[in-house]
Amino acid sequence: MITVGEETGALDDILEESANFCEEDVSQTMENLPALIEPILMVILGTGVGGMAVEVIMPMYALSESI
Repeated sequence: MITVGEETGALDDILEESANFCEEDVSQTMENLPALIEPILMVILGTGVGGMAVEVIMPMYALSESI
């Protein structure tokens, strides 16, 4: 693109258009990022809470079996 801009004499316009394209791409990525992170975070938190629940319930279950 730079070569074409230099040949046509419109380098500043082409670089500005390229910068705008990159800005839009970054903006879209930042807008979509929470939608990607949320399910992953929910799985991690669910696994942690489930693990803690099992760690609390298993000893109580073992004690009730020994009675």
